[in-house]
Amino acid sequence: MRKTLIYCMLTGLFYSALSGESSLPIPPLLEGEEITLTVQQGTLALPFGDSDTLGYNGDYLGPTLRFSEGDSFNVLVDNTLNEDTTVHWHGMHIPAEFDGGPRQVVSAGGTWNPRFTIRQDAATLWYHPHLMGKTAEQVYRGLAGLIYIEDEFSRSLNIPREYGVNDIPLVLQDRRIDRDGRFRFAPAMADIMHGYTGNALLVNGAYKPELEIAGGTVRFRILNGSNSSIYRVRFSDGRKFTVIASDGGFLPETVSTDNLVLTSGERYEILVDLEKNEKVSLLTDIYGSDTHTAMTVDTDRSRPVLYEHPGRLRPFSIPGEETPAETRTFLMQTMGMMGFAINGKSMSMDRIDETIRLDTTEHWIVENRRTGMMAFPHSFHVHDVQFRILSLNGEAPPPLLSGPKDTILLYPGDTYRLALRFRDYEGIYMYHCHFLEHEDSGMMGQFEIIP
Repeated sequence: MRKTLIYCMLTGLFYSALSGESSLPIPPLLEGEEITLTVQQGTLALPFGDSDTLGYNGDYLGPTLRFSEGDSFNVLVDNTLNEDTTVHWHGMHIPAEFDGGPRQVVSAGGTWNPRFTIRQDAATLWYHPHLMGKTAEQVYRGLAGLIYIEDEFSRSLNIPREYGVNDIPLVLQDRRIDRDGRFRFAPAMADIMHGYTGNALLVNGAYKPELEIAGGTVRFRILNGSNSSIYRVRFSDGRKFTVIASDGGFLPETVSTDNLVLTSGERYEILVDLEKNEKVSLLTDIYGSDTHTAMTVDTDRSRPVLYEHPGRLRPFSIPGEETPAETRTFLMQTMGMMGFAINGKSMSMDRIDETIRLDTTEHWIVENRRTGMMAFPHSFHVHDVQFRILSLNGEAPPPLLSGPKDTILLYPGDTYRLALRFRDYEGIYMYHCHFLEHEDSGMMGQFEIIP
């Protein structure tokens, strides 16, 4: 264990000295009545060496899918791998049979065609595998992509919206570079307990890339696409920026801050003003590890286009949140060598853990109880719904947590009270820790929505 830590520290220092020479890759934008995602093998070239990877429609990561509220979602998934996979549409309000969890397996060489109508507000979501026991490995190897949903409200705002120009997607991922310059997924027991963290930080699949833009007001849509890392994101000069949205859409009011903390799977949208002929770095502090230069932003001498940052945005509440039909408690538990559990139970595909009535509102109390030496951070993600945080440790949530959420971070001792509304669809969905090594080791359960 000690030798592993020393090696990681040394390689981290070595790789931090390397400078990225590439431009920030911008994932292709796909939209339309029919979209095809091909799950395929690939190779990712980095300054350290080439790694064997997986991707959607390419070597690594996948295209950004863009829809509007009310659109028909029609995506053909073509799995060309020699192994099974799934595609989970993280954050989407979706019929259970198209959720893409471990129940909707796309066999090796097979296809899958989820089709439904989009019934949710504008948001930045994402998609990734959710295969039972294999989620961590397949995400680590590169299977992930973003989803944009727009609606009348989002189009009415005077904010940057030109994809890849002043509306920039940022998928942040740390990867562990071995002595041969490659990354691969080979977790030891300590990695499963603490999460499989890395010594190099990638942005859209590139190491220390540079983004050259005209300047002015830029909208960054940030995803923590790591397996299990907690990131604090900030700029090298300490400048403030404006947060306009969280996981499931716009905040009730914007928040001015100089840093953001995101757990695996969380998203935020920010606005930042950049002057002409300016250069600034985006820094990422990894919880329990090092600070990484994620990317550099370099503006040219053209006249920057500045937008007035909005104040009030979209009010958010859950119908019936004051009179819940049911209150449930979810204890996030570390079971030592036995893995992880929720309410003392490890995941079983043969067991429905919670049964919920359609068109009802519930309160869920989620607790990461301290257990001495087994006190680890966890997260909690619920499929199908965006919830509202009613309280954190008995207090009103901070403004950054006042918008629609589907993923939360729980440090040891944290307790959340959530309000959730279950509407439109019946069927079986998942809730789980989004530290993927924990999820694969049993920290997941199933709930069924019934008439």
